[in-house]
Amino acid sequence: MSRGTMLTRWRKIGRRLLVSGVVVLLLGLVSCGLTTKLVSEAIVQPPRKGVAAPVPEDFAARTFVLPDKVEMRVWEARPKELPRAAILVLHGVSDSKASQVEGLRYLARRGVYAMAPDFRAHGDSGGKFATYGYQEKNDLTLLRRAIEKEFPGIPVGLWGTSYGGAVALQAMSVDGGFDFGIIESTFADLRAVAQDQVTMRTTLPVSGLGPYFIDAAGKLASFDPGAVAPERAIEKVRAPVLHLHGEADELIPIAQGWRIASHAKGENYRFVPIARGTHYHLRAGDPAKYHREVEGFLDKVVPRVR
Repeated sequence: MSRGTMLTRWRKIGRRLLVSGVVVLLLGLVSCGLTTKLVSEAIVQPPRKGVAAPVPEDFAARTFVLPDKVEMRVWEARPKELPRAAILVLHGVSDSKASQVEGLRYLARRGVYAMAPDFRAHGDSGGKFATYGYQEKNDLTLLRRAIEKEFPGIPVGLWGTSYGGAVALQAMSVDGGFDFGIIESTFADLRAVAQDQVTMRTTLPVSGLGPYFIDAAGKLASFDPGAVAPERAIEKVRAPVLHLHGEADELIPIAQGWRIASHAKGENYRFVPIARGTHYHLRAGDPAKYHREVEGFLDKVVPRVR
């Protein structure tokens, strides 16, 4: 084979490799774009649970229309006597009011008016996107005002778990009308917990993808993920707060809880780690300690009738 023939053949191979490389690059970019779209949509449009769940016989169902015309569906449990306080019971991400039945009944037995809403883009409520408290914190103010209109003068508190806990802290930071809060297993900063999620699920050096996907989700849902930071929200809260987090939390590391605790300024704030408590079974980690802390806190903010 002559040298000229060999050069011609190598040029053809080189062109083919170049074309193949461009094709692979384009496919990679398309794949990356598709992945970003799918992940960002999943973040702000979590699967809905509890849709069309039957209303328990001892509850009432109500609908509130938010200022942007989104309908928020709630269940309420009323005590037999005139309530001495009201508590909004707030579910986690991709959950619904239907999972809060026992909590609502427990509070009603204590003489507390209890309400569990479906957040935006959750359960039976309207809304296209979940914004992790960016919008939802203001929705809670509307519910508080409705409760106080019906029961003037009673204290109104929040009891939020995970996503609900993050919303609760943000609501308390902008609305001084909330009198107390119980916070469970929530995150300190949305971007930080997204990075934790990626790091926990792979050994590859791609932890930066968590914040990247969160930012993409924020653009899709028109909110600023950087503004979703319960650790900064707690700095403005002066009302009593009981904050519990499991030491064995497999979804939101307890380090996130300690971050929130380090920013707390109010003297009425208490952080309680629960040994062996997991994200979905916090109370089971140490039932005696959990009940002692919760009962003790409620006795202080909502004294029982003796």
